[in-house]
Amino acid sequence: MNRNEFGLIKNFVSAAAIKPRRVVAFAAAEGQVETAVSPTAKPLIGVTGVIGTVAAGERIDVCLADVQLVEAGAAFGQGVDLTVDAEGRVIAANPAATVTQRIIGGSLGPATALGEIVPVHIRPGALSNAANT
Repeated sequence: MNRNEFGLIKNFVSAAAIKPRRVVAFAAAEGQVETAVSPTAKPLIGVTGVIGTVAAGERIDVCLADVQLVEAGAAFGQGVDLTVDAEGRVIAANPAATVTQRIIGGSLGPATALGEIVPVHIRPGALSNAANT
């Protein structure tokens, strides 16, 4: 893994087309990633940068830490834990009473609309509703 001015970066193979500034998860095949499309299905590992892929089998850099710019899937405030929508964009995490959601990190600024590019502190983890304990 490389450590440079862009943060902690690891190169993977894309399992399918992946858009820029989206959250990714591991794909079924070893060493491959795909767009994260569910807050509960798989661990969220990082985000793509300004370059995505157009087809399966292409190489893609994934930002695994630090502050990265990511596309928002809805409006949310700053300081909010973020998960993903069905297209790998970040949205506010809000787990139901019996659900644990995977999170990619926290918002360092608000998003006012779908498609806005926002700074996110990348720190993958999970968030449970207080009723789960």
